[in-house]
Amino acid sequence: MTQYHYVSLIFVLSIAFACSLFNGYASRQYVRYLVASDVEQTLSYYSSQITHYPEKLSQLASVFEFNCLEQDRRQLQQLTYHDYLIRRMRLQLPDGRHCNSMESIEPERQLLPLVSPLREGVGLWVANEAHSNEQLLVVEKHVEIGKLLVYLEPLISDSLRDKYCTSCLLVAVSAELNPTVVLMRGDISLLQTPPLMSFPLIDRLTVKVYVQSALMDSYRQAFWLPLFLMGVFLGGAILAGHRLIQSRKLSLHALVDEGLAKQEFIPFYQPIVDVASNTLYGCEMLARWQRPDNEMISPMEFIPYVEKSGQIFPITDQLITKAVNEISKLNWQQTQQVLSINVIPDHLESHEIMEKSLALLYRSQISPRQIAFEVTERKQFTDLAMASDVIDLLRSKGVDVKLDDVGTGYGGFSYIQQLNIRSLKIDKMFVETIGTSDIKLSLLDSIIAFGREAGMEMIAEGVETLEQSMYLAQRGVNLQQGFYFGKPMNFQDFAYFCKSMAANRRTGDDPVEMG
Repeated sequence: MTQYHYVSLIFVLSIAFACSLFNGYASRQYVRYLVASDVEQTLSYYSSQITHYPEKLSQLASVFEFNCLEQDRRQLQQLTYHDYLIRRMRLQLPDGRHCNSMESIEPERQLLPLVSPLREGVGLWVANEAHSNEQLLVVEKHVEIGKLLVYLEPLISDSLRDKYCTSCLLVAVSAELNPTVVLMRGDISLLQTPPLMSFPLIDRLTVKVYVQSALMDSYRQAFWLPLFLMGVFLGGAILAGHRLIQSRKLSLHALVDEGLAKQEFIPFYQPIVDVASNTLYGCEMLARWQRPDNEMISPMEFIPYVEKSGQIFPITDQLITKAVNEISKLNWQQTQQVLSINVIPDHLESHEIMEKSLALLYRSQISPRQIAFEVTERKQFTDLAMASDVIDLLRSKGVDVKLDDVGTGYGGFSYIQQLNIRSLKIDKMFVETIGTSDIKLSLLDSIIAFGREAGMEMIAEGVETLEQSMYLAQRGVNLQQGFYFGKPMNFQDFAYFCKSMAANRRTGDDPVEMG
């Protein structure tokens, strides 16, 4: 077994043991669910009956003469018989006499007030039975000629109390205003443990449910193995996912290396137009990956990866070599048109890398003054001092550096100052707000005002409409790039665009649109 397999095994077991530690929480939630589904169903019916008892008791009281004679006794027995929620009923007369629906039952040892009054003339009491340790909830209706007491069946039946284990549950009902009186059903010793759940029964009454720790322990033990196995599965899934990602990265890395070896990375060109003179200022070189089957892979699928892997450097060199050779065929060396090449901060933080790129440029007929490097603001510089030195070196050789995506990334205008950059590109996200009420439109105006005050060259990206072009031109941003003028295109299409642009300038027509 290799070290990788040992590490993988330890990782999976660690996840499994970590998951098994949740057995206490899982068992508590499961028992809570089981008990809640049983208890709440019973108590919801119970509470609905008690809620209507004030009105019901008024009706019941009206059928009694409160003399405990034959008719009252018969009514007590019939009403108790037909309502299974009632265990027994009793009439209490002013002279101390009383009568029950069950004459053989001894009076309760104690009658304690729970809520009095619950409604007008109605109270709730707790009765401690004389013949057992059982407690019953008593609803009392007080009228001028006596009292009617209704003894309700227990909140929780014996079958439910013993459903999970013997005397597993304790249900306790207490009132907010009189917490010393508690109606309990179950093992009283469970009051010393934290309640499993608590919820309101009716107005001012709260129900708390307690369970034995033995019940929790049994479920805790039962949950350990399933949780452990779930952890094994989860750990294995994470490990498999990690290996899949790594293998995909390795596969992409190998594919990029293969693409470099087979010269599959090709430059596309997007024109930059000077709308003031209706001339071609230059173009931005963009990376494309064309596979042997002519499948064109989007830059978004490989650029983020190669920037991290370091493969962006040989890709950029390959693109520069192809671009300067192609552009030379258009006799750009006889013009002032500019080729803008995208780089990342890492390019500008290394003399060695930039010297290699410059060597590729020197082999062509293109003047260094026709080359510009665009560095995006979306990625952060790690060594501004080194970048400043490299930019000074490039500028001394006639190569310009432009700050791309201004206003969208890390450095903001501080990069312009610290790196002494004199050319900026306004991002599409600002340009597309023209003609809208988007708050970013005011940011666009601020960027333009800053560039104009600083005497900087400004290029607007993402121009797609005549309205956007005119808005920018009116504010002095004459260098524009976007689908309104032309989309990124291969060299053949770009060569046609350049010829059309030159022909239009001679005839005075508007710029050709290639979007």
